Amino acid sequence: MESCQENGVLEKDMNSIESAIMDWTAIITRLWMHDINQFTRTSGLSFGQMNLMLHIHYRGACEVSGVSDLMQMTPAGASQMVERMVQQGLVTRNEVPGDRRIRLVHLTRQGEEMVQGCIRLHEKWVHELAETLSSDEQAEAERILMRLTEIAGRS
Repeated sequence: MESCQENGVLEKDMNSIESAIMDWTAIITRLWMHDINQFTRTSGLSFGQMNLMLHIHYRGACEVSGVSDLMQMTPAGASQMVERMVQQGLVTRNEVPGDRRIRLVHLTRQGEEMVQGCIRLHEKWVHELAETLSSDEQAEAERILMRLTEIAGRS
């Protein structure tokens, strides 16, 4: 069994499946972050802006007040970032009917197009990876990954 060091803390010995999952998630995270960074550099966006737009794309509109928690920044900083994104036409900020204190951040068509461009860049890598597997390996990988996704989704 191997040991893994994460954030300077030595983890207990892991069995081979745990080690394989740790390795896989580390590689996927690194490559997805690389794709996001590459896309943001060429599109003139910040990593934080793209991160917020991806969050809204996958999770739906979020409260302006929740952006600071999501982005790990001060409420004032988050509010300023959202305002810049509104001015750039990437998001809208709308009051919730019945509670004018709450404002939700939604993607605009332009924001959604930016997100789709970033996702397409990553999908290209995923497609190239899948093509390296035989049909049988693809079926086995699909079955296992779907099961792991189901289990992880419950967490």
